Amino acid sequence: MNGKRGITLIELIIFIVVAGLFVPLAYVAFSHAIRSATTPESVLTARFIAEQRIEDITKNPFDTIVSTYSPPVNTGYSSVSGYPGYQWRWEIRYITYSGTPPAIASSANPTNYLLIVVRVKEPNGFEYTVNTIATKRPT
Repeated sequence: MNGKRGITLIELIIFIVVAGLFVPLAYVAFSHAIRSATTPESVLTARFIAEQRIEDITKNPFDTIVSTYSPPVNTGYSSVSGYPGYQWRWEIRYITYSGTPPAIASSANPTNYLLIVVRVKEPNGFEYTVNTIATKRPT
């Protein structure tokens, strides 16, 4: 023997068999991870619609929101203009924010805090919800 050694036919066959077992397993795991990491476009659209509605409501001062919507208001689902198959609803109600630790609770009487909740259903039935609190600031 002259000290040069390559791989034998047996070693090459064993490598091919082992690789043949692990490559499909890795592919299945990788493809599952990719599928679960992606968000369908319809869900992103529902999120966009909900956040757009929140912005439309909260761009107004507190007193304008109160006079426009007369809380408590709880709408039923209605179609979203320009987005076929999408439906939305929203609710606006007075809340109290007090205690230690602070807790949020519905209030029957007007307060300086409003809870605004917008829900959007996408065509496949997934519902996306956005919440925010509007506060009356001192002038």
